[in-house]
Amino acid sequence: GSNDKDFKANEKPAMKVNLDYSFYMGIHEVTCGEHAVVAKKAKLKTFGKCQNDSIPLTDITYYDAILYANAKSKLDKRDTAYTYKNATYNSEKHCTFLEGLAIHMDVDAFRLPTEAEWVYAATRAWDTKKSWNSDNSGYKLHNVCSIGADTAGFCDMAGNAMEWVNDWMGAFRDTTVTNYAGAPNGGEQGERVVKGGSYSFSEKQLNPYSRGDVYTVT
Repeated sequence: GSNDKDFKANEKPAMKVNLDYSFYMGIHEVTCGEHAVVAKKAKLKTFGKCQNDSIPLTDITYYDAILYANAKSKLDKRDTAYTYKNATYNSEKHCTFLEGLAIHMDVDAFRLPTEAEWVYAATRAWDTKKSWNSDNSGYKLHNVCSIGADTAGFCDMAGNAMEWVNDWMGAFRDTTVTNYAGAPNGGEQGERVVKGGSYSFSEKQLNPYSRGDVYTVT
């Protein structure tokens, strides 16, 4: 978060987070090609909007992203970070609900990053000059890493496609929290956090502390 007066209420105040564990994160957004390989092998029902294999996978629900992570874990012969009882799909084959969803942060598996993990990675070398935004994108997605990586080695943390993180939307506190993983639920709107902005944001709008607009899990 930030103490900047121009930030939204749910992006204030600045909150310090200590992470006492190691984690790995992909250097770019999941691509259509990566998803297609996993979806075919795992026989996933879900899909997104794809023009070629190298653009970020978009137009997916939070639950679609979870199912992808679980499938990737299983294909890598790992346990899964997410467990659930039943899955609900809409007419467009997107997952809209996972009954009994539980998240197991201690499992060595693929999962969405927490907001704190995402911010830690993004702020190591935040660079909006290496972003697809409304000033240079032509208001469309671009291949991942096509504008280059930041000095920490990550691509497209800013701009291109907004990214789901694991957390429910919750208020920050003016304190220090260890291993912050979001709110216990999404409140009345069931809102998850999205990060990084997109190709439709101006460069000035891109910052690592923005939490997106109102995005429910679907």
